[in-house]
Amino acid sequence: MNLEKIASIIAPLGFELDEEQPHMKGERFLMMKNKYVLSATTDKGNKVILKIAHHEDGKKEIMDEKLNRDVLTSVVFSNDRLMVPEEIYFGIKDGHLVWATAFIPQEKVFVAHSIEDQFFKILRVFEEQEAFHATTFEHLKSISKVFPVFHAKEYFEEFKKFANSVSKNIKDRNLDDLMSDAYELLVSNKKNIDEFSNYLTHTDFVPHNFRIRGNAIFMLDLSSVHFGNKYEGWARFMNYMVIHNPHLNKLLSEYVLKNRGVKEQLSLRLMRIYKIGFLLQFYGASLSKTEGDLQKLTMERISFWQTILEHLVNNEEVPESFVESYKDIRDNLRSKDEKDRQKEFAIA
Repeated sequence: MNLEKIASIIAPLGFELDEEQPHMKGERFLMMKNKYVLSATTDKGNKVILKIAHHEDGKKEIMDEKLNRDVLTSVVFSNDRLMVPEEIYFGIKDGHLVWATAFIPQEKVFVAHSIEDQFFKILRVFEEQEAFHATTFEHLKSISKVFPVFHAKEYFEEFKKFANSVSKNIKDRNLDDLMSDAYELLVSNKKNIDEFSNYLTHTDFVPHNFRIRGNAIFMLDLSSVHFGNKYEGWARFMNYMVIHNPHLNKLLSEYVLKNRGVKEQLSLRLMRIYKIGFLLQFYGASLSKTEGDLQKLTMERISFWQTILEHLVNNEEVPESFVESYKDIRDNLRSKDEKDRQKEFAIA
């Protein structure tokens, strides 16, 4: 499906594709299979984000996210602090599922805010999510009809899958041993993981999945929401900030230890380990789909996250020089399209 065909499908709906399509270039586009994410403008001049799919798997992805959105807007995102973009259109056109939501402009990307603003904004979002806690059997029974519910058992099962995938695709004995050590650490802390479960959490909570406008934070990708350990969203965010703002990571970690205690800090560390397991399996599975500099970069990423995982398992600080060295390598291997795409949500 090319852009010309998509343009002809959406034109009768009152949408025109924008000339610049940031989601159609860079690494993320190369990994997209079954749906397109596009920028468009309505016949009234308003910018929108379109998600469109013809493939059944892509349609299911959009339908699932739409269902999540509808439930969350009626239950959770009903205040003026955590919000979702307005829905403009949802329907089938010429066999394609089309979903349009309002584009949310922001003055600057998250990491361009002061460190103090970043800390308080992100802390508020995490606390808003934590406020929705399934505390009774009836709550769990109700939400499980729509959202996955993860307890320690589910986290262990997923991590086993990560480890098997890593072993199959990367073939590194040292990494296999490290994944085994990480798994044992998770299992030995089953009680801790369960104690802080049944919370709403966004499992892919990074700057390209939210936008800030004034005091409101808009959640963009609701396909990644489920109920699980309260620190899974924290973990994804903090792993991202290992590269983009390690100082913010330090502030968040210190906050949890000082205000919530050792047990919750351990839960955060365990979730960071779990989320790195996901990253390693993702990059391992991507190796066969890449070539040239992108494949070299994927290998560098695997090596980088392997080292970060080792430090987390051993509960050690990551040397800043190691992270800076990796960033230099990454920047040299990134394509121009990917560097342009990154400007949408990151400085580095």
